[in-house]
Parts: sequence; structure tokens; C-alpha cells
Amino acid sequence: MKTERNWNKAKWIFESDGALRDIYVQDVNESDWKKLIDYLNSEYMLEFGIDKERNSNKIDFDFIQKMWNDETGELESKSLTIDLNGILIKSYFFSPEQIEFDIKPSEIKSLSELNQILEFMTSISKVLKKQVTLTGENQAEFPLIKVDSQNGTEIVLTKKEMILISKKAGIYNGWISRIKNLISPNKITMEELEYKAMESACKPFEPVQKEKNVW
Repeated sequence: MKTERNWNKAKWIFESDGALRDIYVQDVNESDWKKLIDYLNSEYMLEFGIDKERNSNKIDFDFIQKMWNDETGELESKSLTIDLNGILIKSYFFSPEQIEFDIKPSEIKSLSELNQILEFMTSISKVLKKQVTLTGENQAEFPLIKVDSQNGTEIVLTKKEMILISKKAGIYNGWISRIKNLISPNKITMEELEYKAMESACKPFEPVQKEKNVW
């Protein structure tokens, strides 16, 4: 049975705190990526290419494979932007072992936008037959939202549930600091958010296996 969606319980996840939100599919391989890319190319309005110089509305999977196998550092990376009715979803194709997208929480302002994100996650879950999660930036091990079409799961944590899980997992203090930021967030400009996205894209990437998730 589908869980009734409640924006008032979910909106804390998307309150601006200077960080992005990530969408993950863990424990994947290149075959999963190919299946996902074929689906995205057929179903979504997207741009693929070099930032500021995007030149294609289709993702080139052959080029993505070259990016993954490039050991010279000379191949210029290409990224993906999906326009989900005004919500921009980005991917930098960090690893063949984990699918990752990022979004700006400021673009999720109501139940309508929440529904769009959940439906996007559900569609990916159906295509790949895998769990899809939404987390804080670079927090793959701590899902805030879980979607799994195989078993009908759609779980959106409340703030109270997050605190209880954090405490049980022994990472309570770090998440209390996060809550303080959510209550009194520092102002951050669109330019700073764009910079953070690019900075994140340049960091060494290590995939997190699903078994490492705290719940």
C-alpha cells in the first residue's frame, strides 16, 4: 500500500543549509548504468556535455565508459542535467559502481515538487529493480528517503525519526549540528551552490555499498 505523502513532515529534508541533496542507487555495474541511460534518454528532457558548453540532448554511454577508464586525466569530463519541470537534477558519472544525482534543496518547496522527486526515484527503481535513496550531500550511508518498487517501499523520514536513527547509529552529535543549521541556516547564493556542486564533483569518489547504510 502506498504511503500517504505529507509535505509538512518531509520539508525539513529540503530546508536550505548550504548543502546539496544526493540521490543514490548503490551496488550497480555498467550494465545497470546502460539500462538507466537508455531510459533517461528516452523519457526526460536533458543536457549532456561539458558544463557551460552542453551540446547534446542524449547521454553518450560510450563516452561515459571512456571517462571511467581514463587513467591519463586528459579526457575532459561531461556531466548530465535533467530538467524535471524546473527542478534541475545533475550527475557527474563518478563511478560505474554507484549511481549518483544531486539536487538543490531550495528547488523542492512544496508537495508538488516532492511528488516529482519521489516519482523520479520510483521510475529509476522500477527500471533497475533496485532501491533508490535520497540523502544529505555525500551521506550515502544515511538515507533520508527510501524508494524500492520491488517491495512497495516508500519511506520519508521525519526529523524525529532521523534523530532516533542517528542516536542508535552513534552519529547523533553530527546530526544535531545539522539540525541547528536547518533551524538557522546561513544565507548562501546561487553562485556558491554552483561552486559547491563543482567542488563536490572534483573530490575523490568512493562508492558506498548498500550494506553500509545505517538503516
